[in-house]
This record gives sequence, C-alpha cells and structure tokens, in this order.
Amino acid sequence: MTTSSASRSKPLWRVLYEGAEIRVTTWHVEVDGLRIAIPELRGMTRCLTYRYPMVKVAAVTAGLELAIAAPFAVAYGSALMMCAGLVSACGVAIGVIGDAQRNPRYQEIQAVIRGQRVVLFGTRDQQRFGFVWRALVRAVEANRDLDPYG
Repeated sequence: MTTSSASRSKPLWRVLYEGAEIRVTTWHVEVDGLRIAIPELRGMTRCLTYRYPMVKVAAVTAGLELAIAAPFAVAYGSALMMCAGLVSACGVAIGVIGDAQRNPRYQEIQAVIRGQRVVLFGTRDQQRFGFVWRALVRAVEANRDLDPYG
C-alpha cells in the first residue's frame, strides 16, 4: 500500500497555544527561545507532583486518636467513648481521603528530544497546563504522518 503525497505533507501552520513560557504551533514548539520541530518530540509525558504534608499529619492524628480512645474506653468500661473515638477518627480519615483527591501542586510536560529528556513546560495552574497539553497532543497528531519512526 502506498501513501499519497498529500497525506505526507506538512499540516497547515497554526498557533495552537501561545503563552509567556511556551508557544505551540502545528510545526514546532518554542521554549526559552529554542524552536523544536514537532516530529522531534518523543515520549511526551505528564509529570504530576502531589505534595500534601497535611494529609500525613491528619492520618497520624487519626491513628493517635484511636490509640488514645481505646485504653480510656477499656479503663472506664465505656463503649460510648470508644465509639466517639472511632467516629472522630473516621471523620479525620474521610478528610484525608478528600484531601488526597485534590489536584496536583505542580505539573510538568517532559519529552525526549534528540535522546535527552527535557522539560517543555511546567506550571501550578491546572487550566493552563491542560491547554498546553492538548495543544501538544494536537500538534503531534497533525504531524503523525511525517514521523519516520511510525
């Protein structure tokens, strides 16, 4: 099966995203004054950093709460005290789970260019990160037919 020359031609030039740190077009990406051709991008990955120290503090607090409530419940023979400690610890655990589901603190887009892994873009803004990621994916898809490696 032969490929027609029309499917192997360069896509129309368009700006897919333009910001202060990065500019994505259908032909290239401009980062820090460097222009990188889209077909050179390999192995693009999203790197998400989740750092919530309060989650760890809350988990330890829930454990301590149960550890303190249990001996008092036994000493005073009060199932009510144990239930109160358990309910309180469950409330803290639910808070921990809810906090852990939040968005990442920092997000990066990395790619392999000429054999080296480089950071193309990084931000704390989830919306801008999504715009840049989608623009890069669209650019790579538009250049898929030009990729000599398939």
